[in-house]
Amino acid sequence: MAAHGDLLALFKAYCTPEWQALARSQTSTLSFKAGETIFKEGQKCENMYMIGHGRVKVFTNFSQDVEVILRLAKDGFALGHRGLRRNRTFPVSAVAISPATINILPIGVFEDMLRANALFCYHFTLFLAEEMARSEQLRKNFASMTVKSRVALALRINADVFGFDPKDKTLLVHTITRKEMAALANSTYESVVRTLSDLQAEGTIALVGKKVRIKDMDQLCKLSDCSF
Repeated sequence: MAAHGDLLALFKAYCTPEWQALARSQTSTLSFKAGETIFKEGQKCENMYMIGHGRVKVFTNFSQDVEVILRLAKDGFALGHRGLRRNRTFPVSAVAISPATINILPIGVFEDMLRANALFCYHFTLFLAEEMARSEQLRKNFASMTVKSRVALALRINADVFGFDPKDKTLLVHTITRKEMAALANSTYESVVRTLSDLQAEGTIALVGKKVRIKDMDQLCKLSDCSF
């Protein structure tokens, strides 16, 4: 099964060539600048989205000032599937955190694909179940971890989703902002900044401007030891 929501891999593996061709003919593409909203919480779900290229955060707001990041997403990943519920509204928001191209498929066409392609429907259901379990486990982990462990886990998630610079295997190819790291780690901006400084002093990471270099992944994993 495709990891962490790679809808493109599921689409290619489990939809018939005819349905793949139909879906492509019905798909439009929009470009978003970093910081632009793709869809927002409460908006009517009329489309399914897939990242053609770029990086996106999926989040909810617990209050006007408190943002909680639920998921980071990259090329090929699905967006908008949380809106596939009875009232057809998005319970979360999605914002580009880098320039992004987003493929957009009308929700009716996507639902027809699910009905007509049993294997695609089955594996998409597995993806939904896996994402729910993963999200719930992360929330449980964050509830019982220290700030240091939560920040370490946020760095691991950052590395797991976006990876490392091809020319520098220790430098994160995209480091989320300190504010985004706080929203992911269920912490405050000030605590994240202090913790990153502590991790650098200990030799676990190195701060390169706004970017982060992972110098000791084993230690980072020990600090964030949990089901992940």
